[in-house]
Order: sequence, then C-alpha cells, then structure tokens
Amino acid sequence: MENGKRCERRAYSSRIGSCRMYRAVKTTVLMLVLAAGSSDVALAAHAQGPSSALQNRLKMEQAARDNPFLLLPHRPNYMLPLAYSTDPNEEPFGYEPETFDRMEMKFQVSLKVLLTGEFVRGGNLYAAYTNQSWWQSYNAEMSRPFRETNHEPELFVLYDTDYEFLGLRGTGFIAGISHHSNGLGGSLSRSWNRIYLNLTFEKGNTVLSFKPWYRIPEPEKEAPDDPRGDDNPDIIRYMGPGQIGILYHKGPNSFTVLLRNNLRRDNRGALELGWTYALSSQMKGYVQIFEGYGESLIDYDHRTTRMGIGILLADWL
Repeated sequence: MENGKRCERRAYSSRIGSCRMYRAVKTTVLMLVLAAGSSDVALAAHAQGPSSALQNRLKMEQAARDNPFLLLPHRPNYMLPLAYSTDPNEEPFGYEPETFDRMEMKFQVSLKVLLTGEFVRGGNLYAAYTNQSWWQSYNAEMSRPFRETNHEPELFVLYDTDYEFLGLRGTGFIAGISHHSNGLGGSLSRSWNRIYLNLTFEKGNTVLSFKPWYRIPEPEKEAPDDPRGDDNPDIIRYMGPGQIGILYHKGPNSFTVLLRNNLRRDNRGALELGWTYALSSQMKGYVQIFEGYGESLIDYDHRTTRMGIGILLADWL
C-alpha cells in the first residue's frame, strides 16, 4: 500500500513538473533571446577600460535605453547545461533518496528597465526581474521536472558616483527593495523581502561590491499549514546580513567571487566562484562552482556543493 502511494505521488509530481517545464521553457527561451541582444551593453563596458567599467556600462545603457526593442541585463544571464551536485536536496519534497539526478541544468535570466531618470538627486529608478532555475532535464523517470525556480522582482535607485575611499574609487551606489520567492505554496513555499544597499568600488582591473541587506519581518504562522505568515523564519541564519562580490577582469577572462556569512557562532556561509572566457563578441564560456548554503530558496538550509559548465550571455559589467 505504501509503495502504491509513492507511485501515485510521483505520477502527480511528474504531471505537475511537465506542465511547469513547458511554461518555464517557453518563457525562458524568449527571455534568453532578448537578453542576448542586450549583452552588447555589458561587453562594450569592458572594451572601454576596466578602471571605470561601471560608468562605461551606465553610459552604454543610457545610449540604449530609448531603443524599444532592447532589454537591459541586470545580473549575469547564463545557462549551465552541465551542473553537477554532490548531494541533491530531496527532503522538502518527501521523496526517497536518490530520486533527483545529480546532474541537472541551471540557468539565470535577469533583466531591468529604466522607469525614470533624475528620480532623487540624480538617481535613476529601475525595475528588475531575475529568474533562476534548476531543471532536472536528464531525469526521464520523473518526466524532467523543474526542481526549483526562484523569482526576484526588484525596485531600486542607482547613483553613478566618483569618489576616493581607502585608495579605492567609489563608482556606484544602489538602494533598493526586493521580493525573493520560489512561487510555491504549502510546505514548499519559500520567500523573503529585503531592503538593501550596494556599494561598488574599483581599483585597476578589480571591482568590489558590498551589499548589506535587512530582512523585512513577517508575522509568525499560527499553524504549520497556514498560508499566511513566515515560511522560513530562520533564513537569515543561513543567508546572513549581506554579501561581498569581487570581479577581476584581464583580457578575455573574468574571475568572480561571491561571499556570504551569517556572522554567528553556528557559522554558515556560501562561496561562489566564476570564470568566464570570451568565445565570441556576444558569448562567453562560463564555469561556476558553489559551496555552502542558500544556492536556491528550497536549499537555503541545505549545504550544497555544485560545479557547472556552460555559456554566459551578459556579465556583471
């Protein structure tokens, strides 16, 4: 009887996964095509000189923002057809061990639009959206479902700055608010809302980003199955109060580091390393390594080790 229930649950999950897969693939293909066109903005920033990469990107965006056929990249846009995890997280779904394939596909689509310039003392107001997905594309036994998809709409004000601080050149300041969710309900629901700052500094070929955030509190659930209230009250213990980013650009290669730490006695954090290398004027090869907590929202309290190989259409700068 128990085996029969498992089979029914897997069949139901497969049907749901197939529908999600069709909708997500259709949307993602369209967004990737649009993002590819906007990647010229990011690539041109490198060509203008790494010592003022952010200002050059902003100038290119200002020149392109009146084009109705062009969407601007926000965060990197990439696809990793080969993304291998040492320990897929099946616990939230109630599946048996080794249900998920260790090899899957990971991709990110991130776009923004300028809402208005000169918003507050020269700042530009943007709206942005980032979609990050983990697709069990090689798992035919489960009908190739999307294991997790995270959505993050944002609203932020960006200031182009130019000042010296401890030998670094301050080149950007962002103040924003974001909603981060996996779009699911019930026990699989994960979400949080943040107010954040992002300060960018440059020195030579290196760009530094300091991004502290504050989680907007949510009321506690009255019951575990209550749709209202906080789905993950302990998420800040894993995601910490912010992150630090480092980008080093040299010739056709770029190297990135993203660091998070919860700064607590029960220490938890995350490290993401990236290497991109030019394949053409609009495409780069991309290698990504992740170790730690919070790669996705469903895995915010699960330690993940992953390596992915693929292509990148739009870089940070």
